[in-house]
Amino acid sequence: MTTIALAKPSLDGSELAAVQAVLASGHLTQGSVTECFERQLASYLGLTEAVACTSATTALHLAMVALNIGAGDEVVVPSFTFPATAHAVIQQGATPVFADIDLDTFNLNADSLQRCLNDRRRVAVIAEFGAIDPCR
Repeated sequence: MTTIALAKPSLDGSELAAVQAVLASGHLTQGSVTECFERQLASYLGLTEAVACTSATTALHLAMVALNIGAGDEVVVPSFTFPATAHAVIQQGATPVFADIDLDTFNLNADSLQRCLNDRRRVAVIAEFGAIDPCR
C-alpha cells in the first residue's frame, strides 16, 4: 500500500521539553500553559480574547459554527489544502467549492476565487501561521 505524507514534522527537541513540562503540571488541557497561550495570542492579534483548540481541524470546525455555516451554504476553499478544510465545511452540511491556487505561493489564486463567488456562496478565509510560543 502506498501512503502519501501530508506533513513531515520538524522538531528540534524543545517540543519534547515543553510537552514534558505540561505533563508534569498535571493539566493536559485548560491549564496555565493554555491560559498563557490564549492571553499572549489575543494580545499579539490585538484582541481581548482568544480560544486555543486541540487541533487545526477543531479550529476549522469551530470557525464554521461561529460563522453559522450550514445546509445550503457553499464555502470556497483552496484546492490545495489539508483534507480537514473541506471536511469542516461538509460536517456543517454545507458544500465546499474549490478555487485554484497560485502555483508560486500555493495560496488561493485571486482570479479563481473571484470566479467562484456568487450570491449562494459564503466565504471563509483560512490562514495558517508558523509556530508561536510566547509563553516561554
